[in-house]
Amino acid sequence: GGILAWRFNAVDKGGPFAWSNLTCSDMHKNVIENLASFETMDEGALKRCGCHNIELDNLCERAKKRLVDLKIDDCDGLFSLRLDGKKRVFCIRRPTYMRVLWWDPEHAVCPSKKKHT
Repeated sequence: GGILAWRFNAVDKGGPFAWSNLTCSDMHKNVIENLASFETMDEGALKRCGCHNIELDNLCERAKKRLVDLKIDDCDGLFSLRLDGKKRVFCIRRPTYMRVLWWDPEHAVCPSKKKHT
């Protein structure tokens, strides 16, 4: 069965990855539908969808600074939920729920490490 539950009471309302940047109602609907579908997945299914833990060291500088500003830079890391394309929702994983934190439509919080060719 599913393992995820969501808490939205502490989403980041400011900063570069604010939840409030998610404006269009169709996008909102799409994100909520994606999160709802994640609820039914187990750990393996989430990984296959491209969702994974991210260590704080791998975050971009703006993201690290924002965690300090929010006084939550002591968390173990963030959990990245891949919606589609570049779009990500970042959460702080708690034992019984995901604390939804950021909306990242451009995959900027944790840029992919591209190998030099």
